[in-house]
Amino acid sequence: MQEEERYFPKDFLEMMQNRLGNEFDAFVRALNETPPTSIRINPVKGANLFSDSAQIPWCKYGRFLNERPSYVWDPMYHAGAYYSQEASSMLFANAIDFSKDLKVLDLCAAPGGKSSLVQSMMTKNSVLVSNEMVGKRVNILYENLVKWGAQNAVVTCNRSTDFLPFQGLFDVVLVDAPCSGEGMFRKDEEAVNQWNDGLVRQCSAIQKTILDDAIRLVSENGLLIYSTCTFEAAENEENIAQLYQKYGDILEPVDLPNDPSWGLFDVEINTGKTKNQKGYYCFPHRVKGEGLFLSVMRVKASVKGKFTTKNQSVIRKASAKEKEIAKAFSDTSIYGTDVFFHGDKAFLGNPIYAELYTALAQNLYLRKVGTTIGQLKNNMLIPDPEIALSGEANPDIPRVALNLKEALDFQQRKNIVLPPETSKGWIIFTYGSVELGWAKNLGNRVNTHYPSEWRIRKEPTKEFLESKLGF
Repeated sequence: MQEEERYFPKDFLEMMQNRLGNEFDAFVRALNETPPTSIRINPVKGANLFSDSAQIPWCKYGRFLNERPSYVWDPMYHAGAYYSQEASSMLFANAIDFSKDLKVLDLCAAPGGKSSLVQSMMTKNSVLVSNEMVGKRVNILYENLVKWGAQNAVVTCNRSTDFLPFQGLFDVVLVDAPCSGEGMFRKDEEAVNQWNDGLVRQCSAIQKTILDDAIRLVSENGLLIYSTCTFEAAENEENIAQLYQKYGDILEPVDLPNDPSWGLFDVEINTGKTKNQKGYYCFPHRVKGEGLFLSVMRVKASVKGKFTTKNQSVIRKASAKEKEIAKAFSDTSIYGTDVFFHGDKAFLGNPIYAELYTALAQNLYLRKVGTTIGQLKNNMLIPDPEIALSGEANPDIPRVALNLKEALDFQQRKNIVLPPETSKGWIIFTYGSVELGWAKNLGNRVNTHYPSEWRIRKEPTKEFLESKLGF
């Protein structure tokens, strides 16, 4: 649908005209059109959702929708059954061989779209470290991965330099770098208003620093995947070219699988070698998605080294007694996990990565590690929202199905009235067979244990409830 023509900075338009030539007019028209609506289903929780919608060609879990759902009033959305994600940003996953057990670092991960896609694709013996450098953004990353059920994920909040104790560790390092945001101009008026040449230069400098750290973290023959949501050569091609100037002897270009029907615009980046590095642009007049740049490199030789753990251990294995307590709320058989402790919090983790968990905890700020079962107090465990949403909760815990109105009430932390015959004690509320979270039925009342910081604050309209429930 054509919208009223919008303002875009003159310098930006001139730059794009020089880049696109006779495609420029089509590009500007696309910027004035309504963006497509796309989501990605959770294959564990939402496999049957949106089955009549068109699949995104480059992502088997991605879907184009004809109309935008009422995300805020959909309990399935808040429970992680699907995720609202821009289609172009799903493209990167085609570069990764997910059949192998991988150690993946998503260095600039908030709000969590790429991390949750990686988590859906990777094997159960893989591990994802999902990092956000900006402290105020790590909470939304944590929330989205918890709701997604990312049992093999660690969430950290650190600068790229803080990861240098882990040089040569990761099979894949994703750098979706902070940028000037030109690719989001169609969707985000604020991105248009804050754009200027100074911002481009500032972002380019930050990106170079992050890339200089990131390349050191990639294992031998591992992948470095770089992306931005901008069209600036200074933030894209020039950064890749500088990497080759500094590290060309260990870098090798990787071509992305590229079906011509996808509409990608590829550019050649001089590497000083026989084969140039390819960069791929998603332009909105070519690709059914927003603006993006993507380039993939293989690191043929890594910085040699191995992470070390210090004498003091902040991660420990649970005792037999503690495992028995944790068993009341969790099931280690689902993913072959074991029970560990990080401080006074019990969590399910893969025993293969016990040493890595310890090293991460000793060197970084951990917001999440594995799946938190709960907090141990006086030999009693207070269950955590993570275990309820993970798919790893003890199957013997009573599940209580809610209708749409009740599910929204729960996610708004309102009172829920249950039939007298409902099991007493800890229960897990569900909606459409998807787990929503914990409550404790005391008989005379129900205590809601949905996190207050996740509470839905917007009341559903009367029209919405009438359309869904008929009252």
